[in-house]
Amino acid sequence: MSRKIKFPFAISKWFHFEFWPFWFFYLPMFFYGFYLAIKARSLAYFTPANPSMRFGGAFGMDKMGILHLLDKKYIPKGFVVHSSLLQKELKDLMTEHDIDFPIVCKPNVGERGIGVEKIDDETDVESFLKDKNEEILVQEFIDFPIELGVFYHRFPISEKDGITSVVRKEFLSITGNGKLKFSELVKANIRANSRISYLKNKYKSKWNQIIPSGISYKLEPIGNHNRGTKFLDGNKLINDKLVSVFREISKPLDGYNYGRFDLKVNSIEDLYEGKNIKVIELNGTNSEPAHIYDPDFPLFKAYKEIIKHMRLIYDISMENRQLGIQPNTFKEIMTALYKRSFQK
Repeated sequence: MSRKIKFPFAISKWFHFEFWPFWFFYLPMFFYGFYLAIKARSLAYFTPANPSMRFGGAFGMDKMGILHLLDKKYIPKGFVVHSSLLQKELKDLMTEHDIDFPIVCKPNVGERGIGVEKIDDETDVESFLKDKNEEILVQEFIDFPIELGVFYHRFPISEKDGITSVVRKEFLSITGNGKLKFSELVKANIRANSRISYLKNKYKSKWNQIIPSGISYKLEPIGNHNRGTKFLDGNKLINDKLVSVFREISKPLDGYNYGRFDLKVNSIEDLYEGKNIKVIELNGTNSEPAHIYDPDFPLFKAYKEIIKHMRLIYDISMENRQLGIQPNTFKEIMTALYKRSFQK
């Protein structure tokens, strides 16, 4: 009887492109991006896609600024403060905005889920704000059971629109079997492998306990891939009804034509009815069609999806250029990247 060879995480991750470094996975797409730049006669050809977002939403965008354009019923209660704010002042602002713990705190300018934390109490606030010097977006924690990323686009002249990607998020969790310790269950989960130290500190009181059979723990309440969330292909949810819902949600977004709505919803039935939806983040041209990170998604099909979305950015940008919206200059892009990287 043949035995299945089990590779350590450091090796096995190279068999799954969802774990590849961002730069390595996207390296082949650089050439297509360069082709589009030559065709558009602008290295920053993508920036006119979303005139209401800085650099089209490629980086450096104001998260709260774009969310506030939506109808209030679709967004969590929240506000922006500087990390230097005293805890008492933060608590006063929470009271003013009718927000209680738990909350979600994250950089108001940031990408790829970096620095996002669920804060359960005032002690966690102190730990989160330590050594930070930036604007922080504070939001109520939305406890709806379903988290999705819905990729919606619309053309400014032809007014064609559609949804090209839906990702369903399965949070990093463990389930006890009555034999293994909490720590052993965590270490056995490939998605928790890069988070061991963080999780050990977070769950130190349970770390060496044997978890009873059937008892589950959601290790991470934040639905980001780099936090261990499994991304699943949800494109079967796409239909005319869903497009109609996002057409309605997007109505107030003047100058927003392309990107991913990261949201929580109470049920799929509610999603199709356009109710009990909370958009927790709105991304621009930096958005990925995240359904491609489904563990069963083929590599070349993933690249085909990315090319399709890069072409969408190009086509939308070119329509906006017909309306007089010009790309940022290469110098503007490089200056902003330099400041972002070296002058924090």
